[in-house]
Amino acid sequence: MKGIQARIWLRGRFRKGWLAWERGKLVGVGEGAAPKKFAKQLEDLGERRILPGFVDTLVHGYAGVGAATHSAVDLDRMARALARAGVTSALAGFYPLSLARLRAAAKRWNTAKKLRGVRARFAGWHVEGVFINPQMSGALPREGLLTPDVKNAERFVKACDGWLKMSTIAPELEGALDAAEVLREAGVMPSIGHSAAEYVHCEALAANGPIAITHLGNRVLPLTAREPGPIGFAMEGRADFVAAIPDAVHVAPETLRLWASTAAMRSKLMAVSDNLSHAGLPADKFDAAGQIAHRDGPVARNARDELCGTLDSLPELLLRRVRDGALTMAQAVRMGCEVPGKLLGDCGRFEVGLRADLVELEDGSSIGAIWVGGRKA
Repeated sequence: MKGIQARIWLRGRFRKGWLAWERGKLVGVGEGAAPKKFAKQLEDLGERRILPGFVDTLVHGYAGVGAATHSAVDLDRMARALARAGVTSALAGFYPLSLARLRAAAKRWNTAKKLRGVRARFAGWHVEGVFINPQMSGALPREGLLTPDVKNAERFVKACDGWLKMSTIAPELEGALDAAEVLREAGVMPSIGHSAAEYVHCEALAANGPIAITHLGNRVLPLTAREPGPIGFAMEGRADFVAAIPDAVHVAPETLRLWASTAAMRSKLMAVSDNLSHAGLPADKFDAAGQIAHRDGPVARNARDELCGTLDSLPELLLRRVRDGALTMAQAVRMGCEVPGKLLGDCGRFEVGLRADLVELEDGSSIGAIWVGGRKA
């Protein structure tokens, strides 16, 4: 058994407390002094501040590695780099790919899973597709899109070989609701995005089970007086998980602050990075899913000036929003750790039985030491 004493994030703020873990899971969590049976085994970190590990449910790549296209060794390198940035659990983001390419990717991921080391844990994939609206595809390639129906959904799930955990879908498309039921039966959560769905389409998709929204405010209809769309649906608290990209470009800081302060969204709103392959690197230009993208502050744009994704890690994006006053620290931790941790089910909070994933917050604005499953990165 191992653990620490420090200022731990408990009940919405840093409190003097302790954590103990065994075999990668928390076996003790408390405020104040640790009980005698734990105390001798805990490292005393004094006034150092400890947060849960960040959880990113849409990571297309990092450190020069594309989640959908690179080798098992490269995927391991990406996972190690993400851990050093403070992301301890994630869903790999995929663009719409052909079924053959999904099968090939699954083989690489199966190999990468066998590699050992201290690295971010990937709990599965979030595929932005394959049942999205071609008119709302934005910078996503269209070659891998499929007509939504039961047969194609079954083929899609099978091609992913157990890795698929979330799938972006346009519920307004004919056959999409039938496809969504196949996804649910396979344990995959449908997520509204790249869609022209109206409010009623959101209701229809949510009628039979939980739903998410892939990136609120981007590639969905805007909220208007006559059509609330997915934004209005989310602000009523009717979507189970609502993701937003906190880079101050995809979503304005003022809008992010509004959503984070909306009571009905409090337990639903989570942050995603939408990182591209060259996130975390200083590259000005790079290949992103077959198109040349360039850095523009925290985001990447293609030759048509369309947003492609982001280039800074989720912890960095959220801590910037704390520094600029758009979010409180409590809101940033809730969006970056607790809510997405609830989605994955075993991380994002300091509770007995959950993963021993920790990050140190240095100087109020940067990530210091990291532990993944109780092992220091």
